[in-house]
This record gives sequence, structure tokens and C-alpha cells, in this order.
Amino acid sequence: MKKIFALLLAALMVVTLVACNLGGPELSRGEIDGNVYKNEFLGIEFTKPASWRYYSDEEIASTMNIAVDNLKGENLKKSLEKNPAIYDMMVVDQSTGSNINVGYENLRKSFSSNISMEKYVEELKKVMKSEGMNVTFPEKLEKVKLGDVEFTKCECTVKAYGITMTQVYYLKKIDGYMASVIVTLPSGYSVADIEAMFK
Repeated sequence: MKKIFALLLAALMVVTLVACNLGGPELSRGEIDGNVYKNEFLGIEFTKPASWRYYSDEEIASTMNIAVDNLKGENLKKSLEKNPAIYDMMVVDQSTGSNINVGYENLRKSFSSNISMEKYVEELKKVMKSEGMNVTFPEKLEKVKLGDVEFTKCECTVKAYGITMTQVYYLKKIDGYMASVIVTLPSGYSVADIEAMFK
């Protein structure tokens, strides 16, 4: 489990090192009500299986080594001026290590708000390679929907710590931010299973 979590943190760092301006709701965190996570900024809703567990705000802040107040209200935008990327939601199936993380990256801090999705993924590849990660990227990116919202999908095969797993990046540029839904699947679930949890 610790090895999978280490891989998850590496994925966040990769996204950190790495907008179709749509208007609508301003940047904000999603909310969790029972098993359901709803994010109005992204327009997505996710229902976790009963066996999965959402991380608390304190746990999310601890993984990023920031104070929990940095995740709340107006502090989120301020935090993204100081930290290139912030997690919004983390959920894990502790029996398989499968997990999903939603985060935001401030493209003005890391690259440029005008960076193309293809260039962004190329930078993702470079950083993963420099981190010594053994990752196979798809030949081309796909457009898919999580619920009713279209994302660019980059489905990779990752070999690390003697484990082969699937890692999928669902990416969307909004108002100068790269929103990412990062899915890591060591076993137990297919990508289709996960996509069906969104609406």
C-alpha cells in the first residue's frame, strides 16, 4: 500500500511540474456528502463504492505538506499562487490500492495558460522519465466523458516497485488551470468500472 501511495505522490509531482475558458462556476473545491463527491467547477459527480474511503482535508493537506486552511474557501486560489498544484479530493480502496485523485494545477505558475494538451502530455512524459518511472504512454490522446463532461484521456501502463498498473489522467483546461482526475488501478477494477462511477 505504501508503494502505491508513493507512486500516487509521484504522479502528483509529475502533474505539478507539468484552458479552454468556459466561464461558469469559479474555481472551488468539490463537496462530499456521504458516498458522493460533487464538483460544480468541473461539473462532475462521483459516487464511491461502499468499501472505498475518502481522505479527510487534514489527510489531503498532510500529503502536500501544507496547512489544512490552505484548502478552504478563498484560500484555495491563494494556495495555487504559492503551490503549482493542489489536491481537491482523494479516495482509495484500501484492499486493492486503487485510488482516484482530483486536483488543480495553476498553469501560469508551471507553464503557460496557453499550453496545448499535446504539449502538456509531452512534458508529463519528460518528467516521468526524469523521475525514473517506467511508463508506457498511448500513441494518441482520446476525448471521453466523465458523466456529461468531456476530458482528454491519457491512459498509461506503469511499472513500479515490481507492480504493473494502469494509470489514467483525465485532463481539462479551465480558466488557466489544468484540472486532473488521476486514476491508479493496481488490480480489482477496470477503467470502465471507474468511469461508470461518474455522472
